[in-house]
Amino acid sequence: MTNVLPFPTGGKPAKPSRKKSHRSKSSDNAYGPALLLQDFDDMPVDVLNTIIQAGSLYLAQTGLEPTADELASPCAQFLQTIQGMNALTEAANVLIYQAQRYPELTDQEPVDWLVQRTKTTHKVMRKLDKMLPTDEFILSSNSYGPDFMAEYATNAAMLVVSYFAEDLLVYYDENFIQTKKDRRKVMMLDYRDAYREVIQDCQIHVGAHGFLMKELASAQRALNKAMEEL
Repeated sequence: MTNVLPFPTGGKPAKPSRKKSHRSKSSDNAYGPALLLQDFDDMPVDVLNTIIQAGSLYLAQTGLEPTADELASPCAQFLQTIQGMNALTEAANVLIYQAQRYPELTDQEPVDWLVQRTKTTHKVMRKLDKMLPTDEFILSSNSYGPDFMAEYATNAAMLVVSYFAEDLLVYYDENFIQTKKDRRKVMMLDYRDAYREVIQDCQIHVGAHGFLMKELASAQRALNKAMEEL
């Protein structure tokens, strides 16, 4: 899957793609100085970069061929998507903790929305995880059914997690970018666009899967009816 801006790999910092950005010479990186928030252990966290790095955990990079381990594990990308969700959840927890530390500076409604979005994401991912066949079952089966289930679950998971990432960026934008606490607006916009392209791609795949499942269900009903008449 390609996207408008490749997500960083190997923990490397994000690189800018927009040409019309105005950056200070004193910036800590090409986008600007990082805004660090405190987590539950009072450790500094660059939440914006964490949201971006999460994409590198589960989104394939343009031009990179699958590894031998990935080819041997049909469910590998689904498991990587869970890792991405976990990283995003850590970012969400820091944002929620920040709001709890400074309630007088925070509108509670967006915080409640963020908490609910986090819970919903985990709920859907648990359901997808339950329907996912094991690698052993997929590789040993003579049917394409298990492969289809794994492909559907993976695309659905990537869609759900990428929506979660976009929601986090929306929250971060409203609370830290628009308020000028974090000056890396270009960085946020670059990767918001990248996540949005992933969402569009996944919607196409999931839509195709939905159409196929609808047709299969219709064919199955017709088959069952025909078998009853025999």
